[in-house]
Amino acid sequence: MKGSSVYVTAQELEALHDVTGYLSAILEAASDDATHLIAAKAGLHSVIEKAEKSRRATTRRNTIKAALRAADNR
Repeated sequence: MKGSSVYVTAQELEALHDVTGYLSAILEAASDDATHLIAAKAGLHSVIEKAEKSRRATTRRNTIKAALRAADNR
């Protein structure tokens, strides 16, 4: 799904972080093949990283816009 956009709220991102903890606990308790859980955790980490990268970019962009507006108002 190249080019897809998903909007994640701060609460949803926090919930995703919580889920990684739950997956870690399940992985530690798993006695049989947990390949699917490892893949799920890796996929979840990828989504979290992308959401955090997007949030940082948005924050940076908003900061730059505010600085440019402040400079124009002088």
